[in-house]
Amino acid sequence: MPLARLLVLASLLASGLAAAAPVVQVPEGGRSVEVLTQGVICGPVRNGWSLGPDGRSVHPPAKPDESARTQDLKVADTAAQCATTERIVTVIATGPLPRIDASGTSFYPDEGRLELRGVGLLNVGIAWSGQPRGEPERPPMEGQDICLSPSKPKGLADCAVPVPQGLPTDTSLYWIPPYGRIGPEVRTYDAYGNLVDPETLRVRPGRTILTEPLVLSNGIDVSKGPGSVPVSHSEAIATTDCGIARCEPDEGFISVRNVPGVDASITLRARLVPRVFFSRGDVLDQVITTTLSVLACPLSSVEGSVLRGAENSALVVRLDPVCAHDPRTLVWTVNGIRVRVERVVKLAEGTYVMLRTAGTSDQQVTITALTSRQDGTVVASETTKTLPLPVPRASLDLPGHGAIDFIPTNRPAEVHMASNAGLGRFVLEPLPGAYSVTTRESATLIQGEAAPGAFVALRFGYRLPTLPAELATTDLVSVDERFQRVVREASVPARIEKLVEFVCADAEGKDQQLEPSRPHRIPYAMRNTCRVIVHRERLKPEEGNQEVLLRINVTKPDGSGRGESNVEQRMFLRPQGDQRDIPVPGNLGQYDRITVQVSHVADESRYALSTTDRTGLPSAQWTAIVTGGLFRLYTTAAIPAGLYRATEPTGQLAINFGVVSRLALLNNEGQERLLGIEAGLMGLGLVPQSGDIQFPPTLAVVLGLGLRVPIGPGAAVGAQAWMAYEFRGDIRRRTGGDPSLDPVVPSSKWSFIFGPSISVGNVGFNL
Repeated sequence: MPLARLLVLASLLASGLAAAAPVVQVPEGGRSVEVLTQGVICGPVRNGWSLGPDGRSVHPPAKPDESARTQDLKVADTAAQCATTERIVTVIATGPLPRIDASGTSFYPDEGRLELRGVGLLNVGIAWSGQPRGEPERPPMEGQDICLSPSKPKGLADCAVPVPQGLPTDTSLYWIPPYGRIGPEVRTYDAYGNLVDPETLRVRPGRTILTEPLVLSNGIDVSKGPGSVPVSHSEAIATTDCGIARCEPDEGFISVRNVPGVDASITLRARLVPRVFFSRGDVLDQVITTTLSVLACPLSSVEGSVLRGAENSALVVRLDPVCAHDPRTLVWTVNGIRVRVERVVKLAEGTYVMLRTAGTSDQQVTITALTSRQDGTVVASETTKTLPLPVPRASLDLPGHGAIDFIPTNRPAEVHMASNAGLGRFVLEPLPGAYSVTTRESATLIQGEAAPGAFVALRFGYRLPTLPAELATTDLVSVDERFQRVVREASVPARIEKLVEFVCADAEGKDQQLEPSRPHRIPYAMRNTCRVIVHRERLKPEEGNQEVLLRINVTKPDGSGRGESNVEQRMFLRPQGDQRDIPVPGNLGQYDRITVQVSHVADESRYALSTTDRTGLPSAQWTAIVTGGLFRLYTTAAIPAGLYRATEPTGQLAINFGVVSRLALLNNEGQERLLGIEAGLMGLGLVPQSGDIQFPPTLAVVLGLGLRVPIGPGAAVGAQAWMAYEFRGDIRRRTGGDPSLDPVVPSSKWSFIFGPSISVGNVGFNL
């Protein structure tokens, strides 16, 4: 590498270290690592990360979410400076570090891929940096990509990582931990907390395999001095031999001197550097031999126009202005097969000739111009590598609604090209009877013409904008997409509020449209006027057919459902249909809650749903409550497990049962308040007690306050405080045979009792 380049790279690294915030990355579930050698981490530390007791180290989460892997932490020299510090340290929880088998790793710079072999390759990144040969003015080719699909989920596996085509063979390659980063500001630790040497991240492929021709020409013009032969990878050439001529590898070409005569041919032998091979099918060579002809008329192919794997394709060559021949009078061949001249454009820089061929599958072609078949004098010749036919990949987008995977018939869709066509570009061609193509400003629009349900492959013309204007609008080849798209109507989910209304009458009997997502109250007298109106007439043809699900649920104040009032209908709505009214069935009661839900059926085969913005299909919900009384009077069965008699003689009354009437205040939703007035008959002390005081089982009239907490429909737990009048006999004391004790305990029929209870039932009415 030249000294100047080393100095530039060193300065870039130094500036990156000075400007970038430090980054610390450690595998998920690994040990704690030190973020700072001195100072403190200000925090906060979230998402599974934990701060070490020293305040300078962190422990990564064991299984972080994708959004929790990276965290920016404020750091300062002291804890007192945390409020004002602007220093940031980024910590990353990477995936487990892989084990790369360098001997089994192959680098294909011409095809743009690196075939990794190792363990734990999923989501492992590959970074590259290489200087294009022969183009010192261009910046280094840098970038990174990741391994998405290893051959096996576990164990030793292979994975192909795409890299740019045209990288030099000595490109610097580095692996990056899953979800991690690379750079001079990044410190990487292993799972045991050991710092990883950045040099150990370097990938040194066991084999670098060239698949495109190394020598890019089969001819050389030495009429005006030393000649040169362009090569694709001069850095991969160790030595060259040209027989009696002298040739030397240089940056981007091989210089040729001392050629004996302009009609001579030169046999070039190039030996590649170790671990670099040239692929000829299944054979790998390190010595490449080619014969170079001395050409009298310079000829060059236009970059990007010579394609392989394309039938009935055209290529464009340029003859030097010194060439005086009329291209139309010459015999043109491609790999020995005659081709026809389609167009000729003469400019100051040369003559452009478009040749229409039957296509080729070879990786390189020889283009030759002869004076005639009989004479066989070669006027010009050029050997050039062919480029694989780019694959057109187009995406369709409904403006304002996202991407779709079909061709709509009721509205135009915008076409976006997503293929890597190199220097060329694809232009969508109309296909009569299948679809039409229009342009609006800079957008290309497509609309289907075929019958719904048909399948059509989009057809594109490949053009080269770098050609002269007369040729830039000519299709070099027509290419169909490799898959077909269905032609059908585009249904765009319409707003529910536009299609559906929920209407109930007010106190005066006038219909009012209720707004969704807001609570409403309906007068009790108008409880049976509610209905759902479906406005099919508002649906526009460009919105397509709609499929919605209507649910009407009615629940009683206790939370139980009113089955006869529930509705669930799946409706298919066509544009410009009739209005439809759907009443809420059943006879509603006080404080019944009406819930109306309308949503689109999530059917990707029907709707044009965006693949990037999945915020949910439009839906709407209406809620209304039937008004009712302020109080509720009802009867319930109470089962106090144990009541305490506070009046002398005091004691516990076990196992009690009775019927209580309760008057409670209701809230706005018909639910009773916790405290209420209670009165009723209660059987007390139904099970004899084991103490000295014997309370006889008795029937009592109770009156007082009760606290109830509902636990289900008609059931509640609570606590009561009652005044009771007891219909009983005498309360007695166990004397144990002592004649001095009176067995009858003096007591009043009135008593105060309190305790917890369980109540079941709610039979009554609202006031």
